[in-house]
Amino acid sequence: MKDRTKLQKPEFMSDEDFKWLLDATSSLERIRGDAKADVEAYLANPDGRSTGKGPSGLPTLLLTCLGRKSGEKRTVPLVFLQHGEDMVIVGSLAGYDKHPTWYLNVSANPKCWVQLDRRKMAAVARNATEKERKELWPKLNALFPAWGYFQKQTERPFPIVILSPTGPA
Repeated sequence: MKDRTKLQKPEFMSDEDFKWLLDATSSLERIRGDAKADVEAYLANPDGRSTGKGPSGLPTLLLTCLGRKSGEKRTVPLVFLQHGEDMVIVGSLAGYDKHPTWYLNVSANPKCWVQLDRRKMAAVARNATEKERKELWPKLNALFPAWGYFQKQTERPFPIVILSPTGPA
């Protein structure tokens, strides 16, 4: 969405929550800064984060991938859906018209690392197939309705990425 001032409050959200959402997603710099602080908070107190017992109330993992340009490790916190052994994440970037950097990085190099609370594992990332997208999207939207809301704000289809564990980190 190019003009975020035109966002309208979704029915499922209170006025207070919508005001917070607008502030928290007001710029990519704000999103990146908050993500960095969230990573530090997760690492300082990881217990329960993967089951939604952290501040957001949503199941959250840490994804570490290699920067496609720098080759350096980059870590981001992401809400996820547990799907059997796999973890499913969404490249929403709050409805902005470009893909999140983490998605570009795992597209360039699918080998990555995941942290669930204190458990660390190696993983491989892949895009969901169309069949998987159709199956997973309703579950993802039920978990975090803001994804559905933000998807309506942009023509960019949100990537749905499946992280499959490959062993310990």
